[in-house]
Amino acid sequence: MSTNSSQPSQAELGAELSAAAYAQPPIKPEGLALRLIIVIWVTAVIATIVVGLRVYVRAWMLRRAKVWGWEDTFAVMGYLAFLCSSIFAIKAASYGLGTRDSGLNTFLMVRCAEYLLYSEVVYGVSMPLIKASVVFTLLRITTEKKYRWSLYIMQFIATAMAIVGILASLLYCKPVKAYWNPLLGTCGDFMTVVKIGYAWTAVGIFTDWAYAIIPYLIVRKLQMSARNKTTVMVILGLAAVASTATIVRAPYLQYYLVTKDRLYWNGYISLWCQLESGIGLIAACLPALRKLFTRYFESSRNGSNAKSKQYIAGSRNIVGSQTQMDNLSPAGKTTISIGKWKRLGDGNSSTSHIILHETTVTVETESMNDEEKQARRV
Repeated sequence: MSTNSSQPSQAELGAELSAAAYAQPPIKPEGLALRLIIVIWVTAVIATIVVGLRVYVRAWMLRRAKVWGWEDTFAVMGYLAFLCSSIFAIKAASYGLGTRDSGLNTFLMVRCAEYLLYSEVVYGVSMPLIKASVVFTLLRITTEKKYRWSLYIMQFIATAMAIVGILASLLYCKPVKAYWNPLLGTCGDFMTVVKIGYAWTAVGIFTDWAYAIIPYLIVRKLQMSARNKTTVMVILGLAAVASTATIVRAPYLQYYLVTKDRLYWNGYISLWCQLESGIGLIAACLPALRKLFTRYFESSRNGSNAKSKQYIAGSRNIVGSQTQMDNLSPAGKTTISIGKWKRLGDGNSSTSHIILHETTVTVETESMNDEEKQARRV
């Protein structure tokens, strides 16, 4: 009895493992882990700039028009979730995500698995928010019920699938801490989570392509120039680019079930998850930036036109003046008078505002003989 009482319980062992894991310093990322961190940083920086410009345009530049809508709110919320997911993915890469088992120990694996779960859950929150931003953007430009209901249904499916995926990850182990520390509880059949992952991927690909096709069907009926239609279609259709990351990620889902180098292969899954949400967020914000680009190009064009007008005005002043060429060769001296403007003197011209440009050219050459002068007069 005394021997049994001296042995620590499983909960105590789990607590000791957690304490040792949190005392473990991070590793220096290399290979896939380093690439993962770089890609996430670049994507997060670009997304931050694009979302910042969107907020500037909608909340400040167009503040008098009060155009801020639900699509903007969902974009900001999706960005915050994407940023949190990116931070957790970077933390996970610092503790073993994207690194093979030979370079890790148990404590690093525990710490990495915890951050990886956080990143996946918050990623699951970000995607329906980003898709909602696209949906509400499209709802602004269509009143046809068939398109509006199609958008509502797709958004419902995407949101429901995300909720199922999040719950599957959180309920896989009891308690949740057992997901990264198996000594703290028990976990179910992970194959269920993998199947949900495949279904989530299929729904993501379907909805991304639907969001790319529907803008074409909507915009082609709008009254605008072909050039503007093409621009709007391309901008709104960029949501399909995010599906590329989803398609590339799909084959890596099988590595959820491996026992060796599991965190290494999960690095690819995390990489494409972050790219999917980052690209989707950027694409969702581009329609709102069209006004900014339009105003910039108009300002540049107006500035060029103003310079052209100043140049023309200056040229007219030069041409309109009397120019004397006093340094000609001894053969002759020439005086040119150009640029006199005169209003026609009849009554009709005053009412019609007709202006006659009269140009007088006088050539005097001392060396000309009488015959040459007579010839010029003719």
